[in-house]
Amino acid sequence: MSDLNKPLKAGYTRVFLIEGRARGDHQPEYMYQLKMTGITQPFGDVTKIEIPDPDKYGAFIEVDRIRGSSERATTSLVGRYAATIKSKLLRIARSGCAVDVQCHMGECEDPSDFNSFEKAAIFEDVLVTNYSTEDVGALASDERSKIDETAEISATEIYEVVPLSFSVKAGDLVTNEILDVIIADTASCGNCESESDGCEKFYAITSNAGGSPGTPPDVVFSRDKGVTWYAHDIDSLAADPSAIAKVGENIVVVSNSTDSLHYADVADIANGVDPAFAEVTTGFVAAGSPNDIWSVGRKAFIVGDWGYIYHTDDPTSGVEVLDAGVLTSSDFRAVHAIDEYNALAVGDSGVAVLTSNKTDWALLTKPTTDDLICCHMVDESVFWVGSSTGSLYYTTDGGVTWTAKTLPGTSPSRIEDVEFPNMSIGYCSADVNSKARLYRTFDGGYSWTVLPEGIASLPVADSINAIATCSSDVDLVLGGGLADDASDGIIMVGRA
Repeated sequence: MSDLNKPLKAGYTRVFLIEGRARGDHQPEYMYQLKMTGITQPFGDVTKIEIPDPDKYGAFIEVDRIRGSSERATTSLVGRYAATIKSKLLRIARSGCAVDVQCHMGECEDPSDFNSFEKAAIFEDVLVTNYSTEDVGALASDERSKIDETAEISATEIYEVVPLSFSVKAGDLVTNEILDVIIADTASCGNCESESDGCEKFYAITSNAGGSPGTPPDVVFSRDKGVTWYAHDIDSLAADPSAIAKVGENIVVVSNSTDSLHYADVADIANGVDPAFAEVTTGFVAAGSPNDIWSVGRKAFIVGDWGYIYHTDDPTSGVEVLDAGVLTSSDFRAVHAIDEYNALAVGDSGVAVLTSNKTDWALLTKPTTDDLICCHMVDESVFWVGSSTGSLYYTTDGGVTWTAKTLPGTSPSRIEDVEFPNMSIGYCSADVNSKARLYRTFDGGYSWTVLPEGIASLPVADSINAIATCSSDVDLVLGGGLADDASDGIIMVGRA
């Protein structure tokens, strides 16, 4: 029988508990004395919509349906009720605070090693809904027996993760270094848009070819999760792009070299038409040349040199200045936002700024005086940043204090990018001994493991400049950078 169809057997699972939920400072606890019972996840009942059958009295035909809302996932944790110590399950139930629970599965791995498993089921935002024990007393000798305790739990979300494998994509199209990548998609059953699980559409930008005459940089893209790839010139740009985002119905590329953005309609790119990119300079200031862009649907934040921060809700008309280098004169290198109001930007000399209303920005405590070149907001208070000298930092209090996180193995010389598709799963790209290395965390950044897991190897590259992830499929990471020949670009995809 193929391993792909190998059934899970009872007894080959172990439970881990993360009090306070997955976070950089919350260590998973190995609850080897607990078992997990069956998992239930209701996805909504279906109600028929009928009309009378035009051809038969007393008959009706179904013309549509109404899908009910999904409910929380449920299961139970069962263990032996202790005779001399207090029950952890009862304490968690009484606290009313959310935890995360993970059920790790495997045969040949060390069950106590949190990062070693064949598959894990992750329950996020878990609450105990009921606590009970078996009979704790006996009236006769034949009633003497062990006593189990049970915590029934309810989770906001449940999903599975497995080890990843990596492959190089679009090799014949990528002849120049990849500077940025994104996954920009929406889940659809095909009623209004093309069918997608929400993680199908990949976009990357290359450096320009240079030379005389030079050729424009490319947007390289896939609409089937990396199976097939295409490339189009960014024909309005004769220099290197800096970053890419999907803003509304447009693919938008910003360039530090031209003090501008360049946009094309997504539909033109998707339909195989060679799109005509248009350049927009409106709103950009020469001193604040743009370096990065992050989209939140139809709006986007842009950061640039000399502390400039911009915003756009219509890239075809340009940008507005949110901060004209008032807070800092340092160059911003990266920006990330969780919605149209909450955004984080980082840059040279360890500068980091934050907004909770889009308009007003505040300086945060510097995690380092080294240049910060990447950042990610997990939520309103948990952020991750990476430096040009190979240090990774996180904060759990909105940037008041920062903690350095050591990555496994040889220390990196540079952190290129960091992304978290949800609170538990995160990815990091770094340079180690002049080669690219990728890491993944399953516990919100408390521990990290070198990718790929197991005996497989990562495609060799000089650097992975940018990574992209997708909340609908946390077992997916897209990376782009410089191939190991120091000239060609490389796109790699890691997936289950």
